[in-house]
Amino acid sequence: MPLYFVLNIPAPFSARVLEVRRSQKDTFFASLPVEVTIAGSTGVGVLDASQNLAEAYAALDRIAADTAPITTAFGPVVRFPGTDIFALTLQNDAPLRELHRRVASSGIKFHQSPHPFRAHCTLRSRSPVSAADARALLAVRIPGQFTLEALSVCRLDRPPVVLLHTTPLLRRPP
Repeated sequence: MPLYFVLNIPAPFSARVLEVRRSQKDTFFASLPVEVTIAGSTGVGVLDASQNLAEAYAALDRIAADTAPITTAFGPVVRFPGTDIFALTLQNDAPLRELHRRVASSGIKFHQSPHPFRAHCTLRSRSPVSAADARALLAVRIPGQFTLEALSVCRLDRPPVVLLHTTPLLRRPP
């Protein structure tokens, strides 16, 4: 049972991402919540099965209590090299990289991931992709700022995703 740590994208931005996923006929991603994965896809991998969940949740709660809500916006779409995975980048990703670093160094046990952490929101993973679909994906722009306010732990064997734990980002800026 793979467990991921995510920040959910709020409406109406999440609705726009779902529109793109549906237009690309990516039924797998169209059935998933719209989020930025902090642990599970890039950087550290999914939670190690030997990790005590109560201890992991307690560590996340401490991290979240000392993390301010993150205001950001979507940047341009990228295609991950050698794949048919297209994702929105995020502007102002320094707080996301710092949150990932704190989670990765928290003592929580994770599997290794071969990919370095890159904050992103996946639009499509379905193969093959036509040249026209690739051009359309790379042209996607979703303007406007949004705030990520909670860190969640989700289980995904296949859709639906099961929310196991959520904790608000509580620290207020000085």
